[in-house]
Amino acid sequence: MLAMLGLSSTLANDGVYFTSGNQLIPLLETDISIRKEVLTIGLQDDGNAHVDVYYEFFNPGTSDKTVLMGFEADPSYNDDYEFHADGKHPSIIDFTVEMNGKKLSYQNAVCEVNNLDGLKPLDMTKYEVGETVTTVHPKGNDTLYIDFAYVYYFEATFKPGLNKVHHTYQYTRSMQIGTTFEVEYKLTPAARWANHQIDDFTLVIRADNTAKHYIIDEETFNMAPWMLTEGFGKQRVTDYYDSPFREFSLRNGAFTWHKNNFTPKHELVITSADRIYNFNENAAFGSFYDRNSSFALYYSEQNSVDDKLRTRIAHNLPYANRGHVFKDPVLKAYFQNLWWYMPDPNYQDDQSDFTDVDRSYLSY
Repeated sequence: MLAMLGLSSTLANDGVYFTSGNQLIPLLETDISIRKEVLTIGLQDDGNAHVDVYYEFFNPGTSDKTVLMGFEADPSYNDDYEFHADGKHPSIIDFTVEMNGKKLSYQNAVCEVNNLDGLKPLDMTKYEVGETVTTVHPKGNDTLYIDFAYVYYFEATFKPGLNKVHHTYQYTRSMQIGTTFEVEYKLTPAARWANHQIDDFTLVIRADNTAKHYIIDEETFNMAPWMLTEGFGKQRVTDYYDSPFREFSLRNGAFTWHKNNFTPKHELVITSADRIYNFNENAAFGSFYDRNSSFALYYSEQNSVDDKLRTRIAHNLPYANRGHVFKDPVLKAYFQNLWWYMPDPNYQDDQSDFTDVDRSYLSY
């Protein structure tokens, strides 16, 4: 069983890691297979990754089969860390599972990871937290360190044939130095099911009532195209340290990726695009903009834009991000040279949905 990951949005030297998304997997071997999966990840302005997964599983047998399934969630690091003996990860909320139209209850436990005997909850009356945030050790024995994870698990009874599972939760987005957010989701654990692949896989990345500018490692999804299926969006391949990344600008919509017979070889990592702009001394002011980040202001002094123009650009960034069509020739030319900019003739200037970060640009 592989672990879940993720990061945060506070400004720290080394970043903050909270936890990540993960496939639902069998905690012991099984002959159940994944026929279909639609994984939707929502990037919003609340600091969370919103996960919605629809599965179709197939039971080849002639009778019901009950399978213990779930996932592990790695403990946080570089956060104001607190151990949770009840097994509930502090960065995961609103966890739900519905199977064939019926809501399932689930349990939590602190478990030893990579245990060959399957799920092994630890009796936390007999253990205490180790010197690192990812280990515990038996009380009175501080030489035997055990890596642990917070585990969400439940029993799922698969009827013969097709079974439908709907699974939702949210987890806190993480960050690294120089990034506003990073969302990691484990795809490779899907190989734990009997067919060792996802027969019909769809990934949807959404930005509802917001705009997001992000990158994804091109190697992970280079076997099929990304399609804009809703709203405003553009994409291109960008080199970053000689590695290809796909860069996306997405507003009030969704990009969708689909592949049959998908055997994931890599994990999904969605990283804010400031990663490729913040430390580029040739990047124009505003090359990266996100409604939940003011990084563009922090790094504004490295470019050659004069103070007066920089102030005008900052004041107009929130409007440009929403598609404002500029009539002023200087501003029009400037924003048209920012790759993420997507003009919308129907946009009416309105501050009702401005975030605190948007307002910080107005007062720049």
